[in-house]
Amino acid sequence: MRIKIYMASVALMLCVGAAAGPLDAPKRLFLDGEYEQALPALEALHKKSPRDGNTAYYLGATLAAMDRGSEAVAPLKVAEGRGVADASRLLAELALEQYRPEDASAHLDRWETALRKNRKAEIPDALEEMQTRAVAMRNMMERVERVEIIDSLTVDASDFFRHYRLSPGAGRLSDGAGSVDDAWLVYTPECGREMFWTSMPDSAGSVAIMSAAILDDGTVEGVSQLKTGMEADATAFPFLMPDGVTLYFAAKGPESLGGYDIFMTRRTDDGSFLQPQNVGMPYNSPANDYMLAIDEGAGIGWWATDRNAPEGKVTIYEFVPSQMRVNVEPDAPDLAARARILSIAATQDPDKDYDALRRRVNELARADGTGTSAGEETRTFAIAMADGRVYTRLADFGNAEARRAMESVLGIDDEIAAICADLETLRDKFRNGNTSVAPRIRGLESELEKARTRRRSAANKVVRLER
Repeated sequence: MRIKIYMASVALMLCVGAAAGPLDAPKRLFLDGEYEQALPALEALHKKSPRDGNTAYYLGATLAAMDRGSEAVAPLKVAEGRGVADASRLLAELALEQYRPEDASAHLDRWETALRKNRKAEIPDALEEMQTRAVAMRNMMERVERVEIIDSLTVDASDFFRHYRLSPGAGRLSDGAGSVDDAWLVYTPECGREMFWTSMPDSAGSVAIMSAAILDDGTVEGVSQLKTGMEADATAFPFLMPDGVTLYFAAKGPESLGGYDIFMTRRTDDGSFLQPQNVGMPYNSPANDYMLAIDEGAGIGWWATDRNAPEGKVTIYEFVPSQMRVNVEPDAPDLAARARILSIAATQDPDKDYDALRRRVNELARADGTGTSAGEETRTFAIAMADGRVYTRLADFGNAEARRAMESVLGIDDEIAAICADLETLRDKFRNGNTSVAPRIRGLESELEKARTRRRSAANKVVRLER
């Protein structure tokens, strides 16, 4: 999309004042977006005059607009060699889309040289922006994370979050209806004492992350824009991990590879956030990359991107979260392919049963997901068994000892919820100037971490007993 918009504008500029000739008709078809009709005439003209720079440029631009970037390179290089400056820019854009930052930088240098030869030409801001993107891509490709992707699905961009099948312990995603004004995606963490949401676009199309506290009666107070600790043109799609500290979000700005990128930051004791870090590849790309969410209990993560997706659609990747980041070797022959996710199968361990993981995701989709209880028999939860099934009720257990162990897990869940509630109260006091509560906050955070460790151990025991 970035290429198509740019090409239409520069092509119009190039045709102003040009004398009528054989190139005129296919050029007009190109400007009108009639690429299929323009292509045969441009191919014929290029075959007849293979060294004509203008013809070669329009042929390459047309092929690029038709998503035939690999075929566009040859004619665009002819145009670049004949001094068509815009061919160098387009070649740089194609190189970035193909994850070839060194080639992109070389074409950008040629573009700048061509512009400087024309004393009347201004150096556009886009040149520096693309140079920054090329450097960022080169740096990111030195640390491409090994990610095991379970599956992918392409859905409507407007409500993609409905396909994030979170268990109750991971929080809740909703469209914001009936909760707060000016919201279209709301995330409520497991503690249920605060909420985050993405605002509706303003007149300039910009969005922002908002937050508020949730009171005991369900009302909200303290609505404000979340200060993530970075300068950005727009921020969106927040997800707070169960530790109450780690925040994932998307931002569009100078630190993005292209469009929205996914970032991670951590919340401090005073409620502020540390300088966010770009999570890198393969999560981010030259396209728009959106909400990253991780369900630790179910062992499933999701993120969304519009890379290689039709207009108005996004692709959601389901992946296996890892406690420790492991990167692809920088000199690996498939580095670019892994960064681009050209093959889901190539990301997987052949010794793992991914069918079981897929069943787990499907079970989560069928789970109640409310996390509320009118009694132990009706209380819902989500715990994955070794065979891929996900239990959501105590009645699902066939082993009595496993059932009792699960009751212990639920007790720890109640303990965690109480600690979270106390933490939120104390953090509010700290943010309002009562610094004396800081030791108590640190003590509760330590208790919370210990409780979560006990919960993981207890949940593992449940799985072993039921097996």
